[in-house]
Amino acid sequence: MQLPERIRHPLEKLVKNLQTRETVSGISLFGSWSRGDADPSSSDVDLLIVDSQPFEYEYTERIEQNGTLIDLDHVPIAWITDMAPPEIDQKIHESYILYDREWKLANTKEHMMNSFYTPERYKIRTENYLLDADIYLSRATSAHARGDQESAQLFATLSAQTILKIAIEAVKLPLICSRYLETLKKATEQLSEPSLFSDYLVIAGLENPTPAQVEEKLSRFKRIWDEMFAFTKTKAALLNSMHFKIKTKLNYYTTPAFLQGTILRSQALLNETAHQEAAHHLLVTLADMLENYAWLKAAEQNTRLDYTTLLRFLKGQKQNPSTIYKNAVSALGLENTEDKTVEKTIIAGKQMVTEVRQKRKMFTDQMH
Repeated sequence: MQLPERIRHPLEKLVKNLQTRETVSGISLFGSWSRGDADPSSSDVDLLIVDSQPFEYEYTERIEQNGTLIDLDHVPIAWITDMAPPEIDQKIHESYILYDREWKLANTKEHMMNSFYTPERYKIRTENYLLDADIYLSRATSAHARGDQESAQLFATLSAQTILKIAIEAVKLPLICSRYLETLKKATEQLSEPSLFSDYLVIAGLENPTPAQVEEKLSRFKRIWDEMFAFTKTKAALLNSMHFKIKTKLNYYTTPAFLQGTILRSQALLNETAHQEAAHHLLVTLADMLENYAWLKAAEQNTRLDYTTLLRFLKGQKQNPSTIYKNAVSALGLENTEDKTVEKTIIAGKQMVTEVRQKRKMFTDQMH
């Protein structure tokens, strides 16, 4: 595996430093640089860190070393010594091991190489997608019934995006957030189901975004990030008291290096004229950012967050909508969410979830 010198040198230095930590059991490279499909100008470096510290959830830190953006993806050692949960299957499968104190990571890697494409493991991963897609669809239906059409539209899109991961996995393609549409198109063509791709673009409102529209979305994204950054810094003590997952995600999203990486990736996609891909990448990233921010905002206001009506909560006072809400509506493409239009989107989302659920076994048979 060849890495550019500007990446190899800081990576070697970082790995040597991490090896000195007693809690670090293993380190591996995964993602675009391990697969060999990295964009030298915009791809960050992804490291899986196997850690024996007492935590139960995966979390990511972003750091910058000599101009190189590096994500440290920490997972509990139990996830390696016991059966790895499906959410890290791909990371283990494409790992290039850099350090392995007791060969635990190597043993898990060998097991994953033998089991990743088996019907049993594929079924486990895709059942998770089905569950998550149903949850998003339930949120969309509830938001629509309660008059929050913007949240309904967003959750219908996330439901369809999640269920279509089943099609991507069926043709043994990797799940790549910033290359989701490109990969989905290849997958649906190989499965002779091209309508799944075109229907998804309609659901997500991404049929034909112009470069100017995507640039505007990126500008709005930056403004949202600026406000989130300022707010979290003033609420550091409150943030530290939040649930581990919310705290670690917001710490990740409000790192200046995160914003830098998002801008670099979006601009690289725009330079490739991949306008739909850039808009989609911003949509999926921003949706998760906003939900975690909303939890902190609700704690600050001492109110209960109903994430079904996420956009309504972010809006705040009807007479004076928050700037985060106004920028989010634009960045997420939620400007035109009339009741009948959203109802059609939810129906289309339900049909897609049902269709993919019914065809999952056929996809599995094609896979093998």
